Amino acid sequence: GVSRSDTDVSFERYPVAQTFRLNANGETVTVLVNHFKSKGCLDATGPDLDQGDGQGCYNATRVAEAEALLGFIDTLQTDTGDEDVFVIGDINSYAMEDPILVLLGGGLVDLLAIHEDNAYTYVFDGQAGVLDHGLATASLVPEVTAADAWHINADEPSVIDYNTEFKPQDLYQPDLYRAS
Repeated sequence: GVSRSDTDVSFERYPVAQTFRLNANGETVTVLVNHFKSKGCLDATGPDLDQGDGQGCYNATRVAEAEALLGFIDTLQTDTGDEDVFVIGDINSYAMEDPILVLLGGGLVDLLAIHEDNAYTYVFDGQAGVLDHGLATASLVPEVTAADAWHINADEPSVIDYNTEFKPQDLYQPDLYRAS
């Protein structure tokens, strides 16, 4: 079928979903790719200002995105007739931050927490954490045999970063690194 997107006003970047039918057994699964609002504080106002709780700016927007995403998941499940949904992508929230807690409270399960010890997808100032997530609906969890974080961004040295403001020479290459 065709890919779908949710254009709810809560989203900074619209999530994209695609349902796949497995040739071997005819079962279906929907993959829902996301990129929630960043933690950067440019133009933040009101509840999106840094609240000093460690979640950075735009946490209120990310919470609204998480709530809207749960609604989109319900729509996808109804439309496809299948409960199995993977939610992947850059949620821009660490595991114990409000947007992730909203998603977990809505019934999603953190696959990296189940399948990988010491998972990380982002390193900043020497501290590692998970901003890019692999979540699944409860119906899908028993079918998942493994989940791993691919450290193509987290372990990249800054000298090959695509940002050039802090390096004298641009060594960026159009390969898998920095493919968020």
